[in-house]
Amino acid sequence: MRTPQVRAAGTVLALAVATAMAFRTTQENSILGNADRLLAEIMLWWLAWALALCCLRRTGARAALVLVVLGTVALRLVALTPVAPLSDDLYRYAWDGQVQASGTSPYRYPPTAPELVELRTDWLFPDAADCAAQLERGPGCVRINREGVRTIYPPVAQLWFLTGHALGASELRDLGWELLALVADLATVLLLWRLLVARGRDPRWVAVYAWSPVAVLEAVQNAHVDGLATFFVVAAVALAGRRPGWSGAALGVATMVKLYPALLLPVLLARRPLRVGTAFLGVCAVSYLPHLLVLGGDVVGFLPGYVAEEEYGSGDRYLLLRPLGLVGSSGTLVAALIGGTVLVLVLRRLPSRAVEDNALLLLGTALLVATPVQPWYGLPLAALAALAVRPAWLAVPAAAYPAFFAVVPDGPSETALRTGSAAFAGALVVVLVAAWLHRRSAAEDPDSQQGRAAVLPGPAGRTSAGATSSPEGPA
Repeated sequence: MRTPQVRAAGTVLALAVATAMAFRTTQENSILGNADRLLAEIMLWWLAWALALCCLRRTGARAALVLVVLGTVALRLVALTPVAPLSDDLYRYAWDGQVQASGTSPYRYPPTAPELVELRTDWLFPDAADCAAQLERGPGCVRINREGVRTIYPPVAQLWFLTGHALGASELRDLGWELLALVADLATVLLLWRLLVARGRDPRWVAVYAWSPVAVLEAVQNAHVDGLATFFVVAAVALAGRRPGWSGAALGVATMVKLYPALLLPVLLARRPLRVGTAFLGVCAVSYLPHLLVLGGDVVGFLPGYVAEEEYGSGDRYLLLRPLGLVGSSGTLVAALIGGTVLVLVLRRLPSRAVEDNALLLLGTALLVATPVQPWYGLPLAALAALAVRPAWLAVPAAAYPAFFAVVPDGPSETALRTGSAAFAGALVVVLVAAWLHRRSAAEDPDSQQGRAAVLPGPAGRTSAGATSSPEGPA
């Protein structure tokens, strides 16, 4: 008998498995060590996340909210670790913050430049003994990735790094930056909770984001600055319609943390485009202006090199198009056509859909076309999916993990490309099936005020401009 008590017990059991897997990720030391086992634990966590949400659907309201809070806290506490296992990006954050504190622009020199030798610390530039014992590398090793190139991170991200340095995050090394990232992550969770309530939706669905492996691993454990960008993406969506200027400014801040949130600008420009556009461009201009005046074009840092490294410029990087033989210029053309078609669709349906639904479709499609293997790029998507109560879209960041684990330990290969293509194809199937189920449910009960997201209900709610969002639409 499927009583609320049984469902609550199922939620607790699934959360226990998820929490155990979150803890296990801290015991594997590095993706370069036990990659297969670490990936298996993360994918088991994704399965436990899905089961927990299914059970949460029928759990009593009071118990559900208690479980959401307890699960959110527990997952993050057990995932904190002295050494981030999946990424070394936080070491660049720490270095850029230290360089700024010394009065030098982080865009001027790479970490190994002789001009910055006095800033080197034992943590980021270990001696020969620590290189061998801690990193299993030869003498002269550096914890910072791509230590021979200048930074890629935009100005607001740099301000975040400087803040972390000033607050003493580097004194606790990895853990200090994880704790700083936890602040931004919890702010996002609280904002999502408040927005779900404001839109007439059940706040339990904040668990779509808060319990997900991508939020805990990438926004907290690996301290990715994308977690900060995610907060401002959600804020931009929350302010759309009611506060167009502030909405554009919030998206500008998100873009100045990581550039890809700019993809959502067309959604926000639907109403009061002049205010939104002016605020967005104003934030971007003011952020970069001091650096431009000093360094000119050098402020782009490693960005062109990164685009080339990821093979987007050559058109060989689109993992869903490669199996179809669409590589090179043909891959780039088809990717552009898909993106343009979805953009037109989003622009046509703007008045009748909630802002978060349109933002979710646009960003989700962009990630499915670009197929980045970095899971943390899916953080804003996960937050938007929670707000729209469309958890099926988290299949996209989930698919990035097999691809990421195929590439990082051994480098790019045909096997890694095939793994990535298969994983993202699976994500596409999940999204399309969920969309079909959602449309069928809406057709069977057109008067219902609840939209479905895969197996989860969620009321249609209202847009920030006051228009009711349709129960019909993509998952």
